[in-house]
Amino acid sequence: MPFTRALAYAVYTLWVSVCAFAPELLWQGFLLMRGHFGAAELFSALFIGTLFAFFVEPLVERLKAGRWRLAHAPSGGMLLGVLVSLVFGIVVVCIHEAMIAYLGAEHAGDEAKRASLARAIDSACEWASIPAAITAAWFAVGTSRRLALPATGFACVWIVIIGHFYGWGWPIVMTSAVPGFLIALLGSRIVLRQWDASTIPALAQLTAWVAGSWMLLAWGIQAGSAMIDSPGLQLYTPEAFYEDIRFYLGWCLGLLVAPNPVPDHASQTGHAT
Repeated sequence: MPFTRALAYAVYTLWVSVCAFAPELLWQGFLLMRGHFGAAELFSALFIGTLFAFFVEPLVERLKAGRWRLAHAPSGGMLLGVLVSLVFGIVVVCIHEAMIAYLGAEHAGDEAKRASLARAIDSACEWASIPAAITAAWFAVGTSRRLALPATGFACVWIVIIGHFYGWGWPIVMTSAVPGFLIALLGSRIVLRQWDASTIPALAQLTAWVAGSWMLLAWGIQAGSAMIDSPGLQLYTPEAFYEDIRFYLGWCLGLLVAPNPVPDHASQTGHAT
């Protein structure tokens, strides 16, 4: 496999992993930010968003295009383009404030900042590990059929290893393993059938269907156990249930928004070995 192809696969895996842990980290940051986000912070966000919309974003667009005069005007007109950029700038500022609140290191010393950063990195790795392992397994299967069984098997075992390493407890390991195993196994089956540019969208759709079906099933079990007053059927705590929803949402978004690294002719080269 060419080095550039391997690099593209690695970047895509990283992209999906970041999207998988981003919703939860942002959610926790916004929860912590609510207590100190007042009028001053709002006007600061508006001010920085204005600078972004009228100065930073136009320069970035021209740098990405590689020329000063853009080929196309913003769709929807200039006003809509400015409003979208303004809102985006405000959201970026709010995300920054949320991350500062999550890290809790704005006025802390160097030792506290390092401890907060280490905690955030550890949490990100915890959330990103499963999507990274499964995505890497898919790329391994797409590269060589011989790797289908060991790569998929390792991804499934990895889910259990991660749960044990982070001390999730067997109930959480089970609720992570059931959909994770299905996504890994069914996804590898899709890759074995066809490995080209259409495979990644199919894998994203599969992940969304499995995750959505699992969360609906878990919700149904929760509701049924509440009706019959049977605490033994509880799969999730309310907090863990919504955590998993945010996790699967980020995972699916990552598969959809990351640039597709699989060329149309991959099925002719990847499964040849």
